[in-house]
Amino acid sequence: MGEIERWQALVDAVGGQLPDLVEKFLTRILPDPAYAESGLTLEELRRSSLSSFSAMLVALRETAPDTDALGLMAAELGARRARQGVPLDSLVRAIRLDFSVLWDALSAPALGADPALLVTKAEVVWSIVDRFAASVHEKYLAELAEIEGADADLQQQYLTQLLAPSEPSATDLTRIAGALRVDARSAFLVAAIDRNDSLTVKRRVRARPPRDTAVFTYDQGHHTLIIRPRNASAEERLSFQEAALFDGMAAAVAPHPDGIGGVRAAVSAAREIMKDLPMGSKGIFTLRDRWLSITSHRLSQVGCDPARLVGAGLRGCGGEERNRILEAVATFLDCGSLVESAALLRCHRNTVVNRLAAFEKYTGLDLHKPRDAALALLALPAADARAGHG
Repeated sequence: MGEIERWQALVDAVGGQLPDLVEKFLTRILPDPAYAESGLTLEELRRSSLSSFSAMLVALRETAPDTDALGLMAAELGARRARQGVPLDSLVRAIRLDFSVLWDALSAPALGADPALLVTKAEVVWSIVDRFAASVHEKYLAELAEIEGADADLQQQYLTQLLAPSEPSATDLTRIAGALRVDARSAFLVAAIDRNDSLTVKRRVRARPPRDTAVFTYDQGHHTLIIRPRNASAEERLSFQEAALFDGMAAAVAPHPDGIGGVRAAVSAAREIMKDLPMGSKGIFTLRDRWLSITSHRLSQVGCDPARLVGAGLRGCGGEERNRILEAVATFLDCGSLVESAALLRCHRNTVVNRLAAFEKYTGLDLHKPRDAALALLALPAADARAGHG
Protein backbone atom coordinates (compact mmCIF):
# COMPACT_ATOMS: atom_id res chain seq x y z
CA MET A 1 0.00 0.00 0.00
CA GLY A 2 1.07 3.55 -0.70
CA GLU A 3 1.42 6.22 1.96
CA ILE A 4 -2.12 7.60 1.41
CA GLU A 5 -3.73 4.18 1.74
CA ARG A 6 -1.68 3.31 4.83
CA TRP A 7 -2.62 6.60 6.46
CA GLN A 8 -6.32 6.18 5.67
CA ALA A 9 -6.27 2.65 7.07
CA LEU A 10 -4.65 3.96 10.27
CA VAL A 11 -7.26 6.75 10.62
CA ASP A 12 -10.06 4.20 10.01
CA ALA A 13 -8.63 1.98 12.73
CA VAL A 14 -8.62 4.88 15.17
CA GLY A 15 -12.18 5.72 14.08
CA GLY A 16 -13.20 2.29 15.29
CA GLN A 17 -12.04 3.29 18.76
CA LEU A 18 -14.14 6.47 19.00
CA PRO A 19 -15.91 5.57 22.27
CA ASP A 20 -12.53 4.91 23.91
CA LEU A 21 -11.15 8.23 22.61
CA VAL A 22 -14.12 10.07 24.09
CA GLU A 23 -13.74 8.47 27.51
CA LYS A 24 -10.00 9.22 27.61
CA PHE A 25 -10.76 12.84 26.69
CA LEU A 26 -13.42 13.16 29.41
CA THR A 27 -11.06 11.68 32.00
CA ARG A 28 -8.58 14.45 31.23
CA ILE A 29 -10.92 17.46 31.19
CA LEU A 30 -13.24 16.67 34.10
CA PRO A 31 -10.66 17.65 36.77
CA ASP A 32 -10.89 21.20 35.37
CA PRO A 33 -13.24 23.07 37.80
CA ALA A 34 -14.61 25.10 34.87
CA TYR A 35 -16.15 21.94 33.43
CA ALA A 36 -16.97 20.34 36.76
CA GLU A 37 -18.93 23.46 37.80
CA SER A 38 -20.33 24.42 34.40
CA GLY A 39 -23.58 22.51 34.73
CA LEU A 40 -22.82 20.54 31.57
CA THR A 41 -23.93 16.94 31.86
CA LEU A 42 -21.63 14.04 31.09
CA GLU A 43 -23.96 13.09 28.26
CA GLU A 44 -23.63 16.56 26.69
CA LEU A 45 -19.83 16.45 26.99
CA ARG A 46 -19.73 12.90 25.60
CA ARG A 47 -21.94 13.84 22.66
CA SER A 48 -19.97 16.96 21.69
CA SER A 49 -16.66 15.13 22.10
CA LEU A 50 -17.85 12.32 19.84
CA SER A 51 -18.90 14.83 17.18
CA SER A 52 -15.57 16.70 17.41
CA PHE A 53 -13.42 13.59 17.09
CA SER A 54 -15.57 12.30 14.24
CA ALA A 55 -15.23 15.57 12.31
CA MET A 56 -11.47 15.69 12.83
CA LEU A 57 -11.00 12.05 11.76
CA VAL A 58 -13.00 12.69 8.59
CA ALA A 59 -10.76 15.68 7.84
CA LEU A 60 -7.62 13.63 8.56
CA ARG A 61 -8.69 10.85 6.21
CA GLU A 62 -9.32 13.09 3.22
CA THR A 63 -6.48 14.08 0.95
CA ALA A 64 -8.20 17.47 0.53
CA PRO A 65 -10.00 18.06 3.86
CA ASP A 66 -13.35 19.84 3.81
CA THR A 67 -12.34 22.65 6.14
CA ASP A 68 -15.69 24.41 5.71
CA ALA A 69 -17.57 21.50 7.24
CA LEU A 70 -15.03 21.26 10.07
CA GLY A 71 -15.27 25.03 10.64
CA LEU A 72 -19.07 24.96 10.83
CA MET A 73 -19.00 22.19 13.40
CA ALA A 74 -16.35 24.04 15.42
CA ALA A 75 -18.29 27.32 15.21
CA GLU A 76 -21.42 25.67 16.55
CA LEU A 77 -19.43 24.27 19.49
CA GLY A 78 -17.83 27.66 20.23
CA ALA A 79 -21.18 29.46 20.22
CA ARG A 80 -22.79 26.81 22.42
CA ARG A 81 -20.01 26.88 25.01
CA ALA A 82 -20.15 30.69 25.16
CA ARG A 83 -23.87 30.50 25.94
CA GLN A 84 -23.19 27.82 28.57
CA GLY A 85 -20.65 30.01 30.31
CA VAL A 86 -17.58 27.78 29.92
CA PRO A 87 -14.46 30.00 30.24
CA LEU A 88 -12.62 30.42 26.95
CA ASP A 89 -9.22 29.35 28.27
CA SER A 90 -10.69 26.09 29.61
CA LEU A 91 -12.45 25.47 26.30
CA VAL A 92 -9.33 26.01 24.20
CA ARG A 93 -7.27 23.91 26.60
CA ALA A 94 -9.78 21.07 26.23
CA ILE A 95 -9.61 21.25 22.43
CA ARG A 96 -5.82 21.14 22.52
CA LEU A 97 -6.20 17.88 24.44
CA ASP A 98 -7.81 16.44 21.30
CA PHE A 99 -4.38 16.39 19.70
CA SER A 100 -2.75 14.35 22.46
CA VAL A 101 -5.70 11.93 22.60
CA LEU A 102 -5.67 11.48 18.81
CA TRP A 103 -1.92 11.18 18.64
CA ASP A 104 -1.80 8.60 21.43
CA ALA A 105 -4.34 6.53 19.48
CA LEU A 106 -2.60 6.90 16.11
CA SER A 107 0.81 5.99 17.54
CA ALA A 108 -0.41 3.13 19.76
CA PRO A 109 1.86 0.06 19.31
CA ALA A 110 -1.21 -2.15 18.82
CA LEU A 111 -1.93 -0.46 15.47
CA GLY A 112 1.62 -0.98 14.27
CA ALA A 113 1.89 2.35 12.49
CA ASP A 114 5.06 3.03 10.49
CA PRO A 115 7.14 5.56 12.54
CA ALA A 116 8.17 7.35 9.35
CA LEU A 117 4.51 7.75 8.38
CA LEU A 118 3.70 9.20 11.80
CA VAL A 119 6.53 11.70 11.53
CA THR A 120 5.23 12.76 8.11
CA LYS A 121 1.65 13.16 9.33
CA ALA A 122 2.28 14.76 12.75
CA GLU A 123 2.02 18.26 11.31
CA VAL A 124 -1.20 17.35 9.48
CA VAL A 125 -2.82 16.14 12.71
CA TRP A 126 -1.76 19.25 14.59
CA SER A 127 -2.95 21.50 11.75
CA ILE A 128 -6.44 19.95 11.77
CA VAL A 129 -6.76 20.28 15.56
CA ASP A 130 -5.36 23.81 15.49
CA ARG A 131 -7.77 24.87 12.74
CA PHE A 132 -10.65 23.40 14.73
CA ALA A 133 -9.53 25.26 17.87
CA ALA A 134 -9.17 28.55 15.96
CA SER A 135 -12.73 28.26 14.62
CA VAL A 136 -14.09 27.49 18.07
CA HIS A 137 -12.18 30.45 19.53
CA GLU A 138 -13.40 32.89 16.88
CA LYS A 139 -17.06 31.93 17.16
CA TYR A 140 -16.91 31.86 20.96
CA LEU A 141 -15.71 35.47 21.06
CA ALA A 142 -18.31 36.57 18.51
CA GLU A 143 -21.12 34.89 20.46
CA LEU A 144 -19.83 36.26 23.75
CA ALA A 145 -19.77 39.80 22.30
CA GLU A 146 -23.42 39.41 21.25
CA ILE A 147 -24.40 38.07 24.67
CA GLU A 148 -22.56 40.84 26.50
CA GLY A 149 -24.04 43.47 24.20
CA ALA A 150 -27.56 42.21 24.84
CA ASP A 151 -26.92 42.00 28.59
CA ALA A 152 -25.45 45.51 28.62
CA ASP A 153 -28.51 46.92 26.84
CA LEU A 154 -30.82 45.28 29.36
CA GLN A 155 -28.70 46.47 32.27
CA GLN A 156 -28.84 50.05 31.00
CA GLN A 157 -32.63 49.83 30.69
CA TYR A 158 -33.04 48.64 34.28
CA LEU A 159 -30.50 51.12 35.65
CA THR A 160 -32.42 53.88 33.86
CA GLN A 161 -35.58 52.72 35.65
CA LEU A 162 -33.74 52.60 38.98
CA LEU A 163 -32.39 56.16 38.57
CA ALA A 164 -35.44 57.69 36.88
CA PRO A 165 -36.86 60.97 38.29
CA SER A 166 -39.88 59.13 39.69
CA GLU A 167 -38.86 56.84 42.54
CA PRO A 168 -39.49 53.12 41.87
CA SER A 169 -41.93 51.27 44.11
CA ALA A 170 -40.83 48.37 46.31
CA THR A 171 -42.18 45.98 43.69
CA ASP A 172 -40.23 47.76 40.97
CA LEU A 173 -37.03 47.57 43.04
CA THR A 174 -37.46 43.82 43.51
CA ARG A 175 -38.00 43.38 39.77
CA ILE A 176 -34.98 45.55 38.91
CA ALA A 177 -32.75 43.66 41.35
CA GLY A 178 -33.88 40.36 39.84
CA ALA A 179 -33.19 41.57 36.30
CA LEU A 180 -29.71 42.76 37.33
CA ARG A 181 -29.12 39.47 39.19
CA VAL A 182 -28.25 41.15 42.48
CA ASP A 183 -29.59 40.73 46.00
CA ALA A 184 -31.93 43.66 46.66
CA ARG A 185 -30.76 43.67 50.32
CA SER A 186 -27.04 43.96 49.49
CA ALA A 187 -24.90 46.92 50.38
CA PHE A 188 -23.61 48.72 47.28
CA LEU A 189 -20.51 50.58 46.23
CA VAL A 190 -21.71 53.69 44.39
CA ALA A 191 -19.08 55.94 42.83
CA ALA A 192 -18.92 58.73 40.26
CA ILE A 193 -15.99 59.36 37.93
CA ASP A 194 -15.35 61.83 35.15
CA ARG A 195 -16.87 60.54 31.93
CA ASN A 196 -13.47 60.87 30.23
CA ASP A 197 -12.23 58.09 32.53
CA SER A 198 -15.17 55.79 31.83
CA LEU A 199 -13.50 53.84 29.01
CA THR A 200 -10.58 52.94 31.28
CA VAL A 201 -12.89 51.70 34.04
CA LYS A 202 -15.06 49.75 31.59
CA ARG A 203 -11.96 47.98 30.25
CA ARG A 204 -10.94 47.10 33.80
CA VAL A 205 -14.42 45.78 34.50
CA ARG A 206 -14.29 43.54 31.40
CA ALA A 207 -10.87 42.22 32.45
CA ARG A 208 -12.16 40.90 35.78
CA PRO A 209 -12.44 37.13 36.43
CA PRO A 210 -15.73 35.73 35.05
CA ARG A 211 -17.08 34.80 38.49
CA ASP A 212 -16.26 38.13 40.15
CA THR A 213 -19.03 40.31 41.58
CA ALA A 214 -21.00 42.20 38.93
CA VAL A 215 -20.01 45.81 38.25
CA PHE A 216 -22.46 48.13 36.47
CA THR A 217 -21.50 51.33 34.68
CA TYR A 218 -23.97 54.04 33.74
CA ASP A 219 -23.21 57.29 31.91
CA GLN A 220 -25.08 60.25 33.37
CA GLY A 221 -24.20 63.70 32.08
CA HIS A 222 -20.54 64.59 32.65
CA HIS A 223 -20.11 61.65 35.00
CA THR A 224 -20.09 57.87 34.77
CA LEU A 225 -21.57 55.96 37.70
CA ILE A 226 -20.05 52.75 39.01
CA ILE A 227 -22.45 50.52 40.96
CA ARG A 228 -21.25 47.27 42.53
CA PRO A 229 -22.97 45.00 45.07
CA ARG A 230 -20.82 44.33 48.12
CA ASN A 231 -21.02 42.37 51.34
CA ALA A 232 -23.04 44.26 53.93
CA SER A 233 -20.45 43.33 56.58
CA ALA A 234 -17.55 44.69 54.50
CA GLU A 235 -15.55 47.64 55.78
CA GLU A 236 -16.49 51.15 54.69
CA ARG A 237 -13.06 51.41 53.10
CA LEU A 238 -12.87 49.98 49.58
CA SER A 239 -11.31 46.58 48.99
CA PHE A 240 -8.16 46.29 46.88
CA GLN A 241 -10.21 45.07 43.89
CA GLU A 242 -12.68 47.95 44.24
CA ALA A 243 -9.98 50.60 44.59
CA ALA A 244 -8.07 49.17 41.60
CA LEU A 245 -10.95 50.14 39.30
CA PHE A 246 -10.15 53.83 39.97
CA ASP A 247 -6.36 53.75 39.91
CA GLY A 248 -4.91 56.94 38.39
CA MET A 249 -8.16 58.96 38.38
CA ALA A 250 -10.55 60.80 40.69
CA ALA A 251 -13.45 58.79 42.10
CA ALA A 252 -16.18 60.14 44.36
CA VAL A 253 -17.55 57.36 46.58
CA ALA A 254 -20.88 57.80 48.33
CA PRO A 255 -21.71 56.34 51.75
CA HIS A 256 -22.56 52.71 51.00
CA PRO A 257 -26.34 52.24 50.83
CA ASP A 258 -27.93 49.17 52.39
CA GLY A 259 -30.28 47.76 49.79
CA ILE A 260 -30.94 48.66 46.18
CA GLY A 261 -33.51 51.25 47.29
CA GLY A 262 -30.69 53.42 48.66
CA VAL A 263 -28.73 53.51 45.41
CA ARG A 264 -30.58 56.56 44.07
CA ALA A 265 -29.63 58.74 47.04
CA ALA A 266 -26.07 57.39 46.92
CA VAL A 267 -25.83 58.37 43.25
CA SER A 268 -26.79 61.95 44.15
CA ALA A 269 -24.18 61.99 46.91
CA ALA A 270 -21.43 60.62 44.64
CA ARG A 271 -22.19 63.22 41.97
CA GLU A 272 -22.19 66.01 44.57
CA ILE A 273 -18.80 64.91 45.90
CA MET A 274 -17.46 64.68 42.34
CA LYS A 275 -18.63 68.18 41.44
CA ASP A 276 -16.94 69.56 44.56
CA LEU A 277 -13.47 68.22 43.67
CA PRO A 278 -10.85 70.70 42.44
CA MET A 279 -9.66 70.32 38.84
CA GLY A 280 -6.87 67.76 38.44
CA SER A 281 -7.79 65.79 41.56
CA LYS A 282 -6.75 62.13 41.73
CA GLY A 283 -7.61 59.50 44.29
CA ILE A 284 -10.70 58.22 46.08
CA PHE A 285 -12.79 60.86 47.84
CA THR A 286 -15.67 60.26 50.25
CA LEU A 287 -18.18 62.40 52.09
CA ARG A 288 -15.83 62.30 55.09
CA ASP A 289 -13.23 64.09 52.94
CA ARG A 290 -15.50 66.67 51.29
CA TRP A 291 -18.43 67.36 53.66
CA LEU A 292 -17.03 70.66 54.87
CA SER A 293 -16.50 72.09 51.40
CA ILE A 294 -19.84 70.78 50.10
CA THR A 295 -21.81 72.11 53.08
CA SER A 296 -20.16 75.51 53.02
CA HIS A 297 -20.74 75.86 49.29
CA ARG A 298 -24.37 74.75 49.51
CA LEU A 299 -25.16 77.13 52.38
CA SER A 300 -23.61 79.99 50.45
CA GLN A 301 -25.73 79.13 47.40
CA VAL A 302 -28.95 79.64 49.37
CA GLY A 303 -27.79 82.84 51.05
CA CYS A 304 -26.91 81.22 54.39
CA ASP A 305 -23.19 81.93 54.37
CA PRO A 306 -21.84 81.11 57.88
CA ALA A 307 -18.87 83.41 57.24
CA ARG A 308 -21.21 86.37 57.69
CA LEU A 309 -21.70 85.42 61.34
CA VAL A 310 -17.97 85.35 61.96
CA GLY A 311 -17.06 88.22 59.68
CA ALA A 312 -19.56 90.62 61.24
CA GLY A 313 -18.18 90.02 64.73
CA LEU A 314 -14.55 90.31 63.72
CA ARG A 315 -15.06 93.79 62.29
CA GLY A 316 -14.67 94.99 65.85
CA CYS A 317 -10.93 94.25 65.91
CA GLY A 318 -7.99 95.48 63.87
CA GLY A 319 -6.63 93.64 60.87
CA GLU A 320 -3.47 92.34 62.56
CA GLU A 321 -5.36 91.15 65.63
CA ARG A 322 -8.00 89.52 63.43
CA ASN A 323 -5.34 87.60 61.51
CA ARG A 324 -3.78 86.29 64.74
CA ILE A 325 -7.18 85.23 66.10
CA LEU A 326 -8.16 83.45 62.88
CA GLU A 327 -4.79 81.69 62.73
CA ALA A 328 -5.21 80.40 66.28
CA VAL A 329 -8.80 79.31 65.63
CA ALA A 330 -7.87 77.46 62.42
CA THR A 331 -4.99 75.68 64.13
CA PHE A 332 -7.08 74.67 67.14
CA LEU A 333 -9.97 73.42 64.97
CA ASP A 334 -7.49 71.37 62.96
CA CYS A 335 -5.79 69.59 65.87
CA GLY A 336 -8.22 70.02 68.80
CA SER A 337 -5.47 70.54 71.36
CA LEU A 338 -4.37 73.75 73.09
CA VAL A 339 -0.87 72.37 73.73
CA GLU A 340 -0.39 71.19 70.18
CA SER A 341 -1.80 74.45 68.81
CA ALA A 342 0.71 76.42 70.89
CA ALA A 343 3.57 74.28 69.59
CA LEU A 344 2.45 74.74 65.98
CA LEU A 345 2.02 78.49 66.44
CA ARG A 346 5.26 78.77 68.45
CA CYS A 347 3.62 80.62 71.30
CA HIS A 348 2.57 79.97 74.90
CA ARG A 349 -0.55 77.91 75.61
CA ASN A 350 -2.11 80.89 77.37
CA THR A 351 -1.68 82.95 74.21
CA VAL A 352 -3.82 80.42 72.34
CA VAL A 353 -6.39 80.49 75.17
CA ASN A 354 -6.53 84.29 75.01
CA ARG A 355 -6.99 84.34 71.22
CA LEU A 356 -9.78 81.74 71.39
CA ALA A 357 -11.41 83.79 74.13
CA ALA A 358 -11.16 86.88 71.92
CA PHE A 359 -12.79 84.92 69.09
CA GLU A 360 -15.66 84.00 71.43
CA LYS A 361 -16.01 87.64 72.56
CA TYR A 362 -16.26 88.96 69.01
CA THR A 363 -18.38 86.15 67.47
CA GLY A 364 -20.19 84.49 70.36
CA LEU A 365 -18.77 81.07 69.32
CA ASP A 366 -17.20 78.91 72.04
CA LEU A 367 -14.96 76.46 70.18
CA HIS A 368 -15.10 73.97 73.05
CA LYS A 369 -18.77 73.41 72.22
CA PRO A 370 -19.19 71.03 69.25
CA ARG A 371 -22.08 72.98 67.72
CA ASP A 372 -20.14 76.26 67.77
CA ALA A 373 -16.97 74.54 66.52
CA ALA A 374 -18.89 73.07 63.57
CA LEU A 375 -20.23 76.52 62.65
CA ALA A 376 -16.75 78.00 62.93
CA LEU A 377 -15.37 75.28 60.65
CA LEU A 378 -17.91 76.20 57.98
CA ALA A 379 -17.34 79.92 58.40
CA LEU A 380 -13.58 79.98 58.72
CA PRO A 381 -12.37 79.46 55.11
CA ALA A 382 -14.38 82.43 53.80
CA ALA A 383 -13.65 84.55 56.86
CA ASP A 384 -9.97 83.74 56.58
CA ALA A 385 -9.97 84.75 52.92
CA ARG A 386 -11.66 88.06 53.77
CA ALA A 387 -9.15 88.67 56.56
CA GLY A 388 -6.43 88.65 53.94
CA HIS A 389 -8.01 91.77 52.51
CA GLY A 390 -8.56 93.27 56.00
